[in-house]
Amino acid sequence: MRDRSEPEAVRRLIARRRACAGQARTAARAALLAAGAALGGCVGSPGEGPFEFYRQISGEALEGRPLPPGMEARSPNLATIPGRPDRGPASARADLSTLLAANRAAAADPRRPGAPVPDRPDTEGAAAVPAAPPAPPRLAAAPPIGTGPATLLLPGQDAPTMEDTAPAAPPPELNVPAAPDLAAPPSFAPIAPRGL
Repeated sequence: MRDRSEPEAVRRLIARRRACAGQARTAARAALLAAGAALGGCVGSPGEGPFEFYRQISGEALEGRPLPPGMEARSPNLATIPGRPDRGPASARADLSTLLAANRAAAADPRRPGAPVPDRPDTEGAAAVPAAPPAPPRLAAAPPIGTGPATLLLPGQDAPTMEDTAPAAPPPELNVPAAPDLAAPPSFAPIAPRGL
């Protein structure tokens, strides 16, 4: 039974919330139905389906298989985590911050072309890395090109000769027809309307 002391606006708000909750449940059911239909389309053969797929990844299909590595180990204990490492003296951190600031400044102002290259630092393995890229390989000289025609001749053949005269014009039947006059009236009879 409704309480008459509730204002009308509160009753409407409660009714609207109930209606929205019903719509949300309907939408969730529709989404689950669509997901099930989509999973039904993910079959590779007629004997394969979502339920068969689920059976393959859980349950009886896993019996007799060895466990994944690390499953027999105990769960981790947070008490065995080592403490935070020592940060070192403040002077070492200040020196590192200074070096990083100098490195950022050097990266912001790259070396200009023609400027002297600084010496490489002495580090382990520096001798194995060359200081400059290797020189490009030298290519073999190309054979000289003659002045004759660019054709391959078999032994015993003469070189083809070029004609000094222009070729003859094509016959008239091969010429392009004249363009039609698009402004002229059509040459076919008008079509009568249907039903007459």
